[in-house]
Amino acid sequence: MKTLFAKLRGDFAFIVLVIVGAVGAWQYVEARQARADRDDLQHTAQVICAGSGTGFGAAGKTPRGEACAATVAALVRFKASSDQLAAATLAKAMADHDARQNEDTRAARAAAEAASSAAQRMEMADAKAERTNIVDSEWFRAVNGVAGLRPAR
Repeated sequence: MKTLFAKLRGDFAFIVLVIVGAVGAWQYVEARQARADRDDLQHTAQVICAGSGTGFGAAGKTPRGEACAATVAALVRFKASSDQLAAATLAKAMADHDARQNEDTRAARAAAEAASSAAQRMEMADAKAERTNIVDSEWFRAVNGVAGLRPAR
């Protein structure tokens, strides 16, 4: 056992060098990854800024990226408000459509009931005319009702 420790003491400088080398390599890899992440984020910011119509660089006393951030924030607010306005307009259009459809349904129902009622009056007036062999004003009113005309007064 003593010989092992004695040998390790002799190679202590080498062991420390290996440990320092491993830590240095790990730090180098981490720094490389951090630089790659930074470059990727900077590229993404430049693409976003170019899409918004504003440069990413510093402009006068404005720090780098500030003008772009303000433009992008304004675009986000505009999109949110336009989406909200579009949703409100669509909801109103749907409500108007439903109201018109309901009114059309009521009008169609009323027209169908009026046609049915006119047909029944015509049947009764026809039966009366056949029985009495007289076509009177009631019969003509019934014919006008079937045709959809206003009855004579």
